[in-house]
Amino acid sequence: MNSTPLFEEKVIDLNRRKRPRWLIFLVLAIAAAILFGSRLIGIYIDALWFGSLGYADVYWYKFRLGGILFLTFLVISFLLVRLPFAFLNRLLPELSERPLLKVASVEDLREVNVLPVLYRPGVWILSALAGLISAVSMSQEWPAFALYLNSQPAGSADPIFGLDASFYLFELPVLASVVDWFQTLTVIILIGVSVAAGYVWYLDRMRGILNNDTRRRVVSAISGAGALFAASLAASTFLDRYDLLQERHELFSGMSYTDAKLRLPALNVVVFALIAAALVLLINAFRLRRARLILWPAAGVVAIWLIGVAILPQIVFSTTVKPNELAKEAPFIEHNIRQTREAFGLSGFEERQSYQPSANLSAAQLEASRDTIDNVRLWDRRALKETLSQIQEIRTYYEFNIPDVDRYRINGRLKEVMLAAREMNVDQLPDQSRNWINQHLIYTHGYGVTMNTVNQFTSEGQPNLVLRDMPVRSSAPEIKVERPEIYFGESTKSHVYVKTRSQSQTQPEFNYPAPDNTDSYTTYDGEAGIPVGGIMRRLALSIYLGDGANLLLSDYIDRNSLVLMRREVTGRVGEIAPFLLFENDPYIIVGRDGHLYWMLDGFTTSSRYPYSTPERVSGREINYIRNSVKAIVNAYNGEVTFYVFDPEDPIINAYQHIFPRLFHAADEMPADLREHVRYPSLLLNTQARVYTLYHMQNVSTFYSHEDLWAIATGEQGQQEEAPPMQPYHVLMQLPGEKNSQLEFANILPFTPSGPGKANMIGWIAGRSDGALYGKTLVYTFPKNVLVNGPAQIRARVNQDPQISAQMTLWSQKGSELLRGNLLVIPLADSLLYVEPFYLKSQGTSSSIPELRQVIAATQDRLEAGKTFDEALNKLFPDYAGAIAASNAAPKQGEASKPAAPEKQPTVSEVKPATGEADTLKQARQLLSDYRRLTSEGKYREAGAKLDELNQLLEGKR
Repeated sequence: MNSTPLFEEKVIDLNRRKRPRWLIFLVLAIAAAILFGSRLIGIYIDALWFGSLGYADVYWYKFRLGGILFLTFLVISFLLVRLPFAFLNRLLPELSERPLLKVASVEDLREVNVLPVLYRPGVWILSALAGLISAVSMSQEWPAFALYLNSQPAGSADPIFGLDASFYLFELPVLASVVDWFQTLTVIILIGVSVAAGYVWYLDRMRGILNNDTRRRVVSAISGAGALFAASLAASTFLDRYDLLQERHELFSGMSYTDAKLRLPALNVVVFALIAAALVLLINAFRLRRARLILWPAAGVVAIWLIGVAILPQIVFSTTVKPNELAKEAPFIEHNIRQTREAFGLSGFEERQSYQPSANLSAAQLEASRDTIDNVRLWDRRALKETLSQIQEIRTYYEFNIPDVDRYRINGRLKEVMLAAREMNVDQLPDQSRNWINQHLIYTHGYGVTMNTVNQFTSEGQPNLVLRDMPVRSSAPEIKVERPEIYFGESTKSHVYVKTRSQSQTQPEFNYPAPDNTDSYTTYDGEAGIPVGGIMRRLALSIYLGDGANLLLSDYIDRNSLVLMRREVTGRVGEIAPFLLFENDPYIIVGRDGHLYWMLDGFTTSSRYPYSTPERVSGREINYIRNSVKAIVNAYNGEVTFYVFDPEDPIINAYQHIFPRLFHAADEMPADLREHVRYPSLLLNTQARVYTLYHMQNVSTFYSHEDLWAIATGEQGQQEEAPPMQPYHVLMQLPGEKNSQLEFANILPFTPSGPGKANMIGWIAGRSDGALYGKTLVYTFPKNVLVNGPAQIRARVNQDPQISAQMTLWSQKGSELLRGNLLVIPLADSLLYVEPFYLKSQGTSSSIPELRQVIAATQDRLEAGKTFDEALNKLFPDYAGAIAASNAAPKQGEASKPAAPEKQPTVSEVKPATGEADTLKQARQLLSDYRRLTSEGKYREAGAKLDELNQLLEGKR
């Protein structure tokens, strides 16, 4: 009886393949549509958008350069991976042999060579994937390659290698990218070759035919791949030497003593060792073919690296450098100080020392500083925003952002003012009006701006509005708004369609609510925007913008209609020039032509400036920054223009060579806009943070941090607990200037660093006007003189018995006290501290903050008044007559002219909440007794009255 074998003897045809090509192409087409369809639409719409702005060449440049990089690295990567495996196939023919094998038992399966089925397609797939991934990755590095191809000299060299800083800014990033790419491919090759060669060795061993010839061929294959990998490591290690200039240490950044004396020489030795290892492996691959010659070079390189780069420097630092750290590190600290100051622009600061604030100002000094006094900002930006929201938004769908500070000539005099744009927020339309047509076709734009002087109030406690209402009215003949529509704004994010039609007529857009209840309408008269065009473009726009059938089927939109998109100005300029960092605080300008413009500050940055300590700015770590660009955006038609204000910056010079039509010289900016450039707060804040440490240029002082500063805080307490002050713009006469003219400066005070050290040690001023734009002054005070800082002044305000009692009353139920920013105003050879107090009703959305009191202080005196002039008159009683000119403004609608001081309500005139008249009567009596006893010097009895007052108020909360 014949038994059936466990395995039937059969022939396995390893050459058999199915090729349903039509199915493969169909699947690939569907996958491409899914994966790349939206991307292609995005490219198409982006091209249309850039073209509508006249910057099509800017957009296509990245595609041209990116495409060149893609094709270059695709071909090179494919060949670099494919060729070693082609040589491997000749060295190990077993990889591609295709015999017909008979499998009679399970044991025979181990001897089946499956590589012929996998090797050739696997190599093609691996090479194609490596080429595609490398090509995509390197094409995205087009900005670095563009800078490399258009690099400009920086004019300064690093102190160790003597290379121009442009090498680190432009060349090193590209070299590092190329070396990383090459190293990744060599790793792929090494792994692939090792797996394939090892499998051949394993297969011959299982077949029992392993011999010296097989071993030598396997060793040769792995040695060749190892030589490539060693060469890539040599290149990477060579570049690692330059990274020592970016090394972070406890005291400073850059190359240290142990880096220069040990790590750098050790890395040089490692580079030579890796080159020697590559040569040995190459010789071993073609001649010697010995297994031990693979391991010994690798072990030697690792040993050199561990001893020279890791272990020995640590030992030397602990035993030699640490006990003599200052002496050893002094020259390297000096390099770091010089390079950091250069990278952040501190080397150009003008430092004025021995400035000692006086407590008392003479009549002549006050008279000479009258222009500064007249421009002290009493309106807090937050309080003004709330006020404008109540008196100037008019409708719920309008909104104001935080007002900006600027300067304009009003009635012939230069005045500091605050401006706010009235933008449209369609999300706040009434529910019944919130539909696609209203949000994208009718309510398309904001309208007008408000402008008020910084320290004038009407008799009602409201701001003195120079520009107000809809249509815009102006009380200054020099300032007129002829084009008030705001299609592009600070917070205008939605897209809209203009030049639309309704029943064969132009569809009007809502302009502003007219006072006679007949709303005003307008039609967009600009050319900016993307034409909607025919059905295919409309389809692409509907997908890209998410409008779907609303756009496709709308009768309001024809081929001549325009779509305005990317209307938020910061994102708009960032889309055109993504290689620049823009400050997220655009400010509105009223041009002499009556048009409205937005101005934004743009910065070039880098994290590779040699020997510079990095600082965190806008979420990124940088060690180089320049305010090289001012961008202007027309609020009506969205036109964007870039002006270069720092032609010495090598990075912006490179971008000018890349995009010659994108950038314009600063002197090409219209004169009326040039008058409103300002020293940006982002730059001053960054420079001030760096300056707190790097104002110390003496190595010994720097090492011990003996004179470490901090940015002043507005509250007394631990330095870490209170947030630092932000820069603020002031129209002032800078101390020590010969002409004593008003300047628009951005200032920030400094204090010594450390808990409890709140005295002021100096202040910084960034200048903004004319030829002085971009210059920076630093005023320092003598160390043996105590100068009150903002936190100390605020503490004095809080501790003043009368002011403290008034604040307690103001904060009672039904009222809310708002304290404005405490500003430090340099005045002649003194400092004037000013803090406004506002009061608003609590628990109501229609509350309007009103100025209730102004604190004015000098070094040794502090006074409060219902108005700023009253506080000044108390502060300088000998000069009361000269300060008597009022800052009060006329009622809205009247012409601006000098007026007598308006009577402000006192604390006793604040209306109490319902049912608390008796409590307030008792409080008034206790406060009166407290003041009387204080004036009589009976402080213990006065304290008892104050305790009773506090208990009374606490019991009624």
